[in-house]
Amino acid sequence: MAESPQEVDHFRDPLPDGSGNYVNLYFFFIYRGSQAFVASQLSVYPELLALAVEMACNAAHVVARCVLRPLPSTPKVWLFRLLVKCSVWLRMQKHLNIFRLPYSLVLKLAHFDPNGNEGSGLRLVSSVSNGLTPQLIDYVATEHETYVLMEWIDGVSAADVWDDLTSSDKERIVTEVRDQVHSLRRLLPNPHHPPAICAASGHSIDDPRIPWHRDDPRVLFSCREFFQQVWLGMAFPSMSPALKATMQPYIDRELPVVFCHGDLLPRNLLLPGGLQAWRAGTQRLYLIDWEYCGWMPQPWEALKATWLVVDRDEDEWYGLMRKAFPEDAGDLDADWEWRCRSGIAIV
Repeated sequence: MAESPQEVDHFRDPLPDGSGNYVNLYFFFIYRGSQAFVASQLSVYPELLALAVEMACNAAHVVARCVLRPLPSTPKVWLFRLLVKCSVWLRMQKHLNIFRLPYSLVLKLAHFDPNGNEGSGLRLVSSVSNGLTPQLIDYVATEHETYVLMEWIDGVSAADVWDDLTSSDKERIVTEVRDQVHSLRRLLPNPHHPPAICAASGHSIDDPRIPWHRDDPRVLFSCREFFQQVWLGMAFPSMSPALKATMQPYIDRELPVVFCHGDLLPRNLLLPGGLQAWRAGTQRLYLIDWEYCGWMPQPWEALKATWLVVDRDEDEWYGLMRKAFPEDAGDLDADWEWRCRSGIAIV
């Protein structure tokens, strides 16, 4: 596979200051050489080649964990910044903050996660799950940026193929979401005594559904405190007495505090291998994007899964989540009443 002079020149001199050229050129030829090898062998030994690629990726993941985890934060940040640049140079960047890498790896960059909550959550889930989520390689968090290096899973999100999903596909999604959520609750009991309502990192919750909690961030130890944040305004003079009477029983309860994904939306449900492969195979969907995970009162998963719905009678996702979490139907009804009648906007 001959490379055009223009293409090689592009990869030889990617930065104005000329830094990183040799590393960049090395990745370029490794990447192109791998492409040529795969193209030449795929039609002859597809199953053997697929197995060899999988073994190579698994070995690379093990090596990456062994190398990265003992590293101090400063060199680790430097290395992850270099990997971001390599991904851009190799034209493997998938989104603004998602950088694909060789050996089925992907690096995610966040600027608003100083406690490294997504990395903490992935480490917890990776330690107990098999097929629930991409496996974590390593992460590092600083005041201004957080990097999470993890396994890349080929597939499509449910949001990308929503119009192509059949009724049976959607029922299967409901079943798999419910099963995986209940599995996480069982496998990841609250480690805090007394049970704390907090992010996976152990810090205060930082969630767009309750942005006002950022004004007084703290770990909570009662469901009543938490629901006072979720359904704000019960003490406001303008609050309807009828709405207060509806909401107060839901606010005053003490419930199990369980591990939650915290962002169950169609875009965060990955169908491995694509829609047709997921339909034909036995592999379950993957849950991705764990930046809002943590230990929360049980109804939180259903409340967060529906928080962007603006018309529950027209939005199919709302009905599906009611099926996924039938035990939380009363909380969903109360939440809708508060959203419609409190005058406090969350979307």
